[in-house]
Parts: sequence; structure tokens; C-alpha cells
Amino acid sequence: MRISKLSPRVLTMLLTLGAAPMGAQAAEYGFSSYGLGGVAFGAGATPPPGTYVTSVAGYYSGKIGVNVDFDNFTLAAGAKVHFFTSGVNLLYVPERKLFGGSLGLSVTVPVGHNDLNASITSPISVSRGVDAWGLGDIVSKAQLGWQRGTFAHTAYIQAVAPTGRWESGFAPIIGLHRPGIDVGWAFTWVEPQTKIQANGVLGFTFNFENTETNYKTGNEFHFEWALGIECSPGLVLGLVGYDYRQLTDDSGSARRPFKGSVDAIGAGLSYTTLIDKTPLILNLRHYREFNVENRWDGSMTMATGTIRF
Repeated sequence: MRISKLSPRVLTMLLTLGAAPMGAQAAEYGFSSYGLGGVAFGAGATPPPGTYVTSVAGYYSGKIGVNVDFDNFTLAAGAKVHFFTSGVNLLYVPERKLFGGSLGLSVTVPVGHNDLNASITSPISVSRGVDAWGLGDIVSKAQLGWQRGTFAHTAYIQAVAPTGRWESGFAPIIGLHRPGIDVGWAFTWVEPQTKIQANGVLGFTFNFENTETNYKTGNEFHFEWALGIECSPGLVLGLVGYDYRQLTDDSGSARRPFKGSVDAIGAGLSYTTLIDKTPLILNLRHYREFNVENRWDGSMTMATGTIRF
């Protein structure tokens, strides 16, 4: 089967969650602006020309094993966070090619709910909890993809804007008030006889300073992967995972000299069907983190749905 028949599944990767708590300690607030787990089956394929809408719902639950220093207080080890996020991604793929590849332009608008319970010192130790809804950090993205036989690959660049709900202190932040640029490369390869597919995306996040706290999070590396097999027409089952490493130290106020890292593995599925003549792509994935260093440690579940207009 040609990748072009599978390619709409790549749309699920395009909704990167601007405030999803997939990163953690060693980055300011213990969160990363790049949403790990947003890429899986069909990662390197670009869909046919058209306009696409993707809806996503994700839930992360985790705890922290080390103290986290903020601008005016310390979050003690053992803090627990529950984060629900939803959002909409709009993708436009024009007919015209660029450098022989298919261009894709997208924007993601996330909304989240953060529930945080922790012991804090400011300057005395007290137990507190906060929760609230709010707008997340909006992500704009441009990608360029090529396909040769059963191998497809895509280069991308995306920008994170500090648009989300944020305030200084122990507050239920949804956005991080941290601008950033993420660049990367994704691929998808399908074995035509067995219908086994291998997918991956590797990227680098370059963070800018949070001007309100004078804190600059270090630069980060991420790799996401998915191995699956098409069990029946339109249905792909397999394993998914991600790996994250912080490459440089943080700097600025309350600087921490250590770096974070984490790995995760889980199960995923993708299902493509038609409603009347409209393609519908559904995805479901669950990840469990391990090998955690200086980060939140937890699990994440994500569901997405994509339609083409």
C-alpha cells in the first residue's frame, strides 16, 4: 500500500500541544513547550492538497521527585499534577509544490485545565492546591514533505507564542510565557507486503527567555517513534514512544545546573474511514514514562480526530 493512502494519519502529529506537560524539571516550571507524544503513525507523510481540521484531547498525570525552584518559591518533591488539554489544529496544503515537495501550513490553538497539589516554601512550608482552565500557547508551523515510493519524509519548523494563561507565583498556569522555536525532520516507511510501518520524528527546541521571570530554559532534543502494522483496511496497531534529553543548562534567575531526560513507551492505534465521502482519521495512544531524571514522572493518554474539507 502506498503511503499516500496512509498519509492523512500524519495530521494527528500536527496538533502539538503548546502547554501539554510532557516536559518537566530542568525546564522552567517543569514543563516543555514541545508536546511529546504528538507524533506517531504517518509521521513523515504529507496529506493531499486540501484543508484539514484536527481535534485533540489529552490527559497527563504525574509527580515530581525533586524540588523545583520558581521565581519566588520552591515546589517540594512529591508534588502531583493532573493536566487535561484540548485544542484545534487547522492545516492547509496547497496544490503548488515548493522545491519538489508538498507544503503544509498550520496553526494550533490549545485550551487546558491544570490541577496542581504540592507543598511549597515561601518562606515557610505549606500545602496548597490550585486548578483552573485557560488558553494555552498558540503554535504556528510550516512543513515541507517529499515522497519516494513507500518512503516519505518531512522537514518542519514551528514557533510557540506566549499567549497562554500565566501569572507569577504559585498559580494554575496553562501557558508557559516562554517563546520558542522547534525544528525537525520526520519519516514514514511502509513495507508493502507485510504492511509494517516505521515512523519517527527528531527535533530540537530552542527556548527564549521568559521576560517576566528573567529565566531562560535550556535547549532540548526529542525523538518520537511508532512501529505498527495494518491489521485490516484502515486499522493500524502498534507500539509508540518518545525520548527526551535537555542539551544545555538553564540560565537566569534561580538557575539550575542539571538537565532533564525521560523515555516513554506505550500502545497506539490509528483508524481511517469515510463518513459519506469525507475522510475521518481517529487516533488513540497511551504512554508510560521511565528512566526519568530531573523531570515530572507520569503517564499520558491522547485521542485525536481529523477530517478533510
